Amino acid sequence: MKTILYILLLNMSALSFAQDPSLFENTWYLHSVIINGQSYIPPSNSEVPFIPLDFFENSSDDFVTNVCNSFSGLLIYGNQSFTIQDYALTLAFCDLQENTTFEGIYLSFFFDPTTQDPYSEPFLYSIVINGNEKTLILENINGDKAIYGDQILSSENFQNLYFAIHPNPTKNELFLTSTNTSGNLKIKIFNIEGKLLSTQTLEFEKRVSLDVSQLSSGIYFLDIEDGNGNSTIKKFIKE
Repeated sequence: MKTILYILLLNMSALSFAQDPSLFENTWYLHSVIINGQSYIPPSNSEVPFIPLDFFENSSDDFVTNVCNSFSGLLIYGNQSFTIQDYALTLAFCDLQENTTFEGIYLSFFFDPTTQDPYSEPFLYSIVINGNEKTLILENINGDKAIYGDQILSSENFQNLYFAIHPNPTKNELFLTSTNTSGNLKIKIFNIEGKLLSTQTLEFEKRVSLDVSQLSSGIYFLDIEDGNGNSTIKKFIKE
């Protein structure tokens, strides 16, 4: 009887720490950081077009985010919370001063200034759904917040442009399909660190293919813009 009760308690504990699937299903894009009550809006320029945050299951890293540098690591999950157990941070330099300044602000949300390591206390998170839009709110031990959306902040017409990409993951070729756009598309490919790798313009009519065979294995982003300036971001994995 004690054994059965112990197993039940373990199962209840595991269930209580189950995470919201949306945390892993979306790439989150930083919309603002609130430090000591002051709100900071991320830059959007040629060097840093957006600031993504991804959470992974069954991967060597549990999360990764980046401005000019990549910040990644392992997490221990709690009830609507996580603790950074181990981490890696690259040491590159931004070309633009506004990116350098904002990167320092953004990383200060995660890092304890007294230890210069990530806060040892849990980060709380919540996901708010409003229609087709999702918002992820992280909160650190000081009550500071980092607010992300599943859509790019600067893309006012994001919801008007619909694309599907397949296969994903892919090895050599990636297909884009859409039923509500045609004409010339400007397509940019960014790596996980936000670096622009290529730009091309293609004539589109319901379906087009992209050769990605030269890319190394990893996570990439497609920035797709139509002739009216509407744009959307799609994530894909190159095997």
